[in-house]
Amino acid sequence: MARDLDGRSGGFGRRFGDLDRSLLLHCRTSQVTQAAETAGRAGGGLVVTADRGNLRGCLGRARHLREVDHYRRPVLLDAARYVGDARLPAAAPFDQRWIDCQRDLGLPVLTDSGYLARDDTAGLAGILERAARLGDAIALLPMHPSWLADRIARQTLIRYVAAVGVPVAVVVEESANPFTPASTVPGLLQLLGCGVPVLVLRADLPALGMLCSGATAVAIGTEPALRRLDPRRPARYRPPTGVPRPSVLVRQCLSYAPLAEIETTMRRYPDNGMWDCGCATCAGRGLGWLVDRPDGERGRTAFRHSVDVLLDLRAELTGPSVQLNEWSWRARCAAAASRRREVGWDLLPMLDHWQEAIAPPTTSRMPAPTSRRAGGSSRFSRATTPRSAA
Repeated sequence: MARDLDGRSGGFGRRFGDLDRSLLLHCRTSQVTQAAETAGRAGGGLVVTADRGNLRGCLGRARHLREVDHYRRPVLLDAARYVGDARLPAAAPFDQRWIDCQRDLGLPVLTDSGYLARDDTAGLAGILERAARLGDAIALLPMHPSWLADRIARQTLIRYVAAVGVPVAVVVEESANPFTPASTVPGLLQLLGCGVPVLVLRADLPALGMLCSGATAVAIGTEPALRRLDPRRPARYRPPTGVPRPSVLVRQCLSYAPLAEIETTMRRYPDNGMWDCGCATCAGRGLGWLVDRPDGERGRTAFRHSVDVLLDLRAELTGPSVQLNEWSWRARCAAAASRRREVGWDLLPMLDHWQEAIAPPTTSRMPAPTSRRAGGSSRFSRATTPRSAA
């Protein structure tokens, strides 16, 4: 059984103290400088992913971040051994050097787990038990979506996680969106109720809903490839070529959109109020000013805008009452779906999934706002009754 989950003593408490409903940027080693500059606010932090398996480069950049840049927000390191066609299986042993280097840097220890395939119960047990033996680690669970979408698999997952008791960081595989199956959202919500800290990594913006529901941290990718975990591709698959189009976060749509698409849509619907932005970067200007930035500045400015909006949303959605946070998130998802319809953008199934997963408020169910830590509860405790795993 793991120890010190309440953060009062020992390894977990020392290393996890700042991971309290944090909104992390999941970035590549090559993106750390820009990401650290923008995610230095309260509630922010980083997950740094090794580029093409370069663990030494990832560790070196993390050391520079701490010792030279003096970055003091939470930092997790992701070895990403679960990515790509050559990914390792869940049975692959952890690299002890990777574990020790994270300890030496004073970082939370994130295991370098392999991929947890469908029905691989032995792999699930192995990752959790090896993480528990480390005594101070977060068990990384990069998993096939059936572990959350299938009722029997979900019950097995929750039972094992609760029994071993180590914090877990979940990465959900999906081709286009980490939470495409409608049953995946309820599955994650049930996992949050199993009594251990849960993080959600390599996610898209809708994962903010997990913070509302009591997740310890959520990491949203700085680029599309880091907002999802792609499945293995067919042998003859060739990835798309070309320069990625810069995208920005449209706050009222709760989603990213390419700047070129925003420019075109603004010309068609110039009076729609969702183009105005009050983030620190935009300072009340319309999103059109991002389009008009010089080529050398456009991408960096769009990046800062998107991070500002993410952290603003995080601050607004993590109040003292989990129930009120969930209802607020449900209402925002409904409003975002409406906004997308207004301008003719494709509907996002994820917005509907969240509205289905969270029961609407009624007068009789309105809670009095109370502190989520009332009664001496820890940083990792949840104020709500755990959801059934059934």
